[in-house]
Amino acid sequence: MEKIQLTNNVSIGEGCRPVIVAEIGLNHNGNLDTALKMIQRAKNIGVDAVKFQVKDVEEAHPKEMLDMPYEGPNSFGKTYREHKQALEFSQNELEQIYDFAKKINIICFSTPCNVTAVKRLEQLNNPIYKIASFHLTFSDILEQVCKTGKPIIMSTGASSLEEIDKAVELIRSYHNNFALLHAVSCYPTENKDMNLKQIISLQERYNCPIGYSGHEKGVALCTSTIAIGACLIERHFTLDRTMKGPDHASSVEEDGFRLIVDRSQNLYEALGSDKIRVMDCELANRKKFRGY
Repeated sequence: MEKIQLTNNVSIGEGCRPVIVAEIGLNHNGNLDTALKMIQRAKNIGVDAVKFQVKDVEEAHPKEMLDMPYEGPNSFGKTYREHKQALEFSQNELEQIYDFAKKINIICFSTPCNVTAVKRLEQLNNPIYKIASFHLTFSDILEQVCKTGKPIIMSTGASSLEEIDKAVELIRSYHNNFALLHAVSCYPTENKDMNLKQIISLQERYNCPIGYSGHEKGVALCTSTIAIGACLIERHFTLDRTMKGPDHASSVEEDGFRLIVDRSQNLYEALGSDKIRVMDCELANRKKFRGY
């Protein structure tokens, strides 16, 4: 299995420390100050990267859908268009987000939700592209991302093997600098639906770095994926799970993310080497009880 280089200093794959990604997504609720605060908090926790979602609202959704009423506890507008537009940042705001992340030395990248978003992100020198589960079959987005030559991280939720095969084949027609994430597109995901063994199946089938994008409750199970080969863990990040918005309830707050970082590092260290040998820490007891 090849390692892939995400940035000059960060790689994922066999033998590499697991990378932890805080998916900010739309949990900034369209507020720039909140987004910057979340990036700083993620940096303080020790997260490796933060991720956003970027879209052109008119291009991403049919007009009929955008014109529909959209009023409810998690709505930010009277119509679906108003709701979606309220959660999007301008190009200038995105520049401020990327500049701030660079200033405090944390990786910042995004999921483009349409072709125009890829073009906007290229203007920001976006270093990595995330393909969301539901966009795995959107060949126009995937091909536009492939043409950038940047590393790709693609989630596989709600996808058949045939659909994943086709997407991987398209990426490999351009380059091999990609990783797949096992994901289940249920919010939240029940334990019985997590099927973590699929991480192993993805490794065997595609021979590329495999990670995990989780939507379950708690943080213990996502970190356990490192024991079966996950090289990257992505979880939705929020400052407050009770905030207004569609993703906060299935997200992880700061204390939980700190546990993810700590447990991931501890588990990676504990996995150690698969070479069977006498450890240096055992030599004294070996001498005491065996005499040699």
